[in-house]
Amino acid sequence: MSYRSILVHLDDDESAEHRLDYAIAVARRFDAELVGVYLVPGTGLAPSTAAMMRPEAVERRLAQFGEAQHAAERAFRDAATAAGLTADWRAPAGAPIDAAVAHARCCDLFVVGQHRPSAADFGDALVSNVLLSSGRPTLVVPHGGGPATVAERVLIAWNGSREAARAIGDALPLLEHALRVDAVAIDEDSETDVSERLAGTRLRAWLARHGVNIDVERHSSPNIGVGECLLDRAAALSSDLIVMGGYGHARMRELVLGGVTRKVLRTSTIPVLMAH
Repeated sequence: MSYRSILVHLDDDESAEHRLDYAIAVARRFDAELVGVYLVPGTGLAPSTAAMMRPEAVERRLAQFGEAQHAAERAFRDAATAAGLTADWRAPAGAPIDAAVAHARCCDLFVVGQHRPSAADFGDALVSNVLLSSGRPTLVVPHGGGPATVAERVLIAWNGSREAARAIGDALPLLEHALRVDAVAIDEDSETDVSERLAGTRLRAWLARHGVNIDVERHSSPNIGVGECLLDRAAALSSDLIVMGGYGHARMRELVLGGVTRKVLRTSTIPVLMAH
């Protein structure tokens, strides 16, 4: 099993360079095609907006958008060429969130950036919609950049759920290359029933067939949240990647991330691979 197509979201934010560096490292490991998709909110001018602007102002605005896009494309192609990768560039028109979901559905892995607290809501909307609607794994790179290593020490967040199993299956190419994989189960109370232990045994046997040897360690988190407990274990184990199921629910036609998902995505200092 391998990744053959790595999609990376690029925009005009300085953190885009970190995303690109990480995507290149993953693409090089699997000799995958690297696809850059340029998605920036507000790059189109609605007819109603353009109608209120002077023609020269519209031209100036469109020229600025075009220059930024061309600069991002040059940086992407230069980096891909230097890495010796086959690369493709896309700058789809239309609503950027819809375009992100559509393009993500036809790749093996979509690399996006972590939400920046100082930014608008686009980052949160991008991650939640791609994660919950694309059907493909989403790898979120911290806005401060990823660690020097790529998926050498992986922490799996295991709770026996469909989403967790999906994330592990999507992460198998990385798990098979990892030097160490730790599976961590967090119980919100102090009790663990037999079915949960059997689920951990089945997980261990499944991954062993892929050459991935793990033990499932269990922790209770009666006083702190599950997300915080997972991040604490990742730090204690010196993990450089977290693999976990992404949880959410539909509310008033808006995709909303669950509390644990949101906590990990917004505060993790290492990359997180999620699937829903």
